[in-house]
Amino acid sequence: MALPIREGDIPGIQLRARRRLGVDRAEAWRWLTERDRLQRWLADRVEVDTGPRGGLRLERDTTAGPVVEIARTERFDPQRAWILSFRREDPHWEAPTRLEIALLEADRACELDVLQNGFHLLAMSWSLTIWEEYRRRWRDALERLADQSG
Repeated sequence: MALPIREGDIPGIQLRARRRLGVDRAEAWRWLTERDRLQRWLADRVEVDTGPRGGLRLERDTTAGPVVEIARTERFDPQRAWILSFRREDPHWEAPTRLEIALLEADRACELDVLQNGFHLLAMSWSLTIWEEYRRRWRDALERLADQSG
């Protein structure tokens, strides 16, 4: 099933996913920074090191085998934003992308906004395929988060 292009999407370059959560910003931040919670919506196995020099190691089980993703913190602004240099351990993923995760106020709740860009830094033959995979990954992950947190 083809997904419609959303505002903020530039195929093969950047993608944006946004989801309203039924919790306040402080509670949503816990879903972004606590290992047990991250494992409920983002990956099967998670290592998390919050703070300005931290990052994430995510491992997901797929039908093709395990997928490992590494993210290093570029900026850490508690309860507001976590900006990471993000890459997958994969020979087709030659350069990191930039992953910005922000929490926005939304009438007694918050919205989680994910902006990932830099797919154009990958090999042209893979950038659009990887972009589409991550567009689906973020959509599905944010659906799980909304179900788990609300």
